Amino acid sequence: MTALSGVKVLDLTRIISGPYGTMLLAFLGADVIKIEEPLEGDQARQTTLYYHDGISAVFVAGNVGKKSVTLNLKTERGRSLLLRLVEIADVVIDNFRPGTMDRLGLGYETLKAVNPRIIACSVSGYGAWGPLTDAPAFDLTVQAMAGPMSITGEPGRPPVKMGVPVGDLAAGMAGAFGVAAALYRREKTGQGEQIDVAMFDVQLSLLHYHAQYYLASGEIPEPVGSAHPNVVPYQAFETRDGYLVAALWGVDYLWPVFCEAIERPDLAQEDRFATNNNRVKHRELLIPILEEVFQRRTAAEWMAIFEERRIPAAPVHTIDQVLALPQVEARHMLLNLTHPATGTPLPALGNPVKMGGDGTDALLPPPLLGQHTEEVLRGWLGLRDGDIADLRREKVI
Repeated sequence: MTALSGVKVLDLTRIISGPYGTMLLAFLGADVIKIEEPLEGDQARQTTLYYHDGISAVFVAGNVGKKSVTLNLKTERGRSLLLRLVEIADVVIDNFRPGTMDRLGLGYETLKAVNPRIIACSVSGYGAWGPLTDAPAFDLTVQAMAGPMSITGEPGRPPVKMGVPVGDLAAGMAGAFGVAAALYRREKTGQGEQIDVAMFDVQLSLLHYHAQYYLASGEIPEPVGSAHPNVVPYQAFETRDGYLVAALWGVDYLWPVFCEAIERPDLAQEDRFATNNNRVKHRELLIPILEEVFQRRTAAEWMAIFEERRIPAAPVHTIDQVLALPQVEARHMLLNLTHPATGTPLPALGNPVKMGGDGTDALLPPPLLGQHTEEVLRGWLGLRDGDIADLRREKVI
């Protein structure tokens, strides 16, 4: 049995943030029903330069393990059918702009009246209240507004966003975390819950010690590239054939070992480099020395030296190199799914949360638009052929 076996989730999300969160719930065994607009569905189906035999790579990345039902929520009958599904469901998740669910007549109070045990989670840019509630929000704008971009990038260079859409993905993960907590609470109290997740709040919380540095000192953190403001060496270095990172996280006992490994034992004897605090103070002197040293060998040669001495280091892998690592296979982080239309292999990333019986082998591939509409309407609501034909004629599904 999977962790969320039997939990029914109605997924009204689209693009990246919401779908990633609901996919995590599917990975943990929830029965996730993706509710999509007829004809076009989730915009992510068309948002990409890359396709797997007609299925957008962006859509695949966020919708493994789900079923797709088309339902026109702008029609009275479509809303009525959704509310009938809510009666049976455990969770409803959306990532519309705040107020959209209320305007559709599907706000929390309406859902709660239909099913007092329902857990309703909304993921948005700035949340359901506050001065920025109605501001348009995307991953890039929220990374900028909440501060992470101000400390990302190289010193003296323009700010850059994270390479991955961390604003979207972290919000989706927070939504899944909130839903799991609400399900646990409901087991104790029998009560449903309303959850409000703002991308802005999540990004702000991810400032973590950077924000705390400012609160403690009044000094505004600045970008330091791959380096660390309080630890040296802790950054990327260019080798003869690529980059690797060395990470001596404030552990001074490793410094002499590191110096021996790079064939510069003399550095360990210098007072200005003897402790991490001193190395931070004299960063401008030490780093150029280390940069010159690292140019002497290839990344693989350095890694062999560091691994033997258990010095924390890693090559900077490209995505193709990462996916080829034995660690990926060992951790089941690359799924071998089957394309729902062509039957051809469809690879996708796996579940990052490992639990006993995680159900990875039984995961559904990302669904075709409306692929499971009849299955769900028959199985959940008991609709018959005539009912479904009427819905299609009225363009509700």
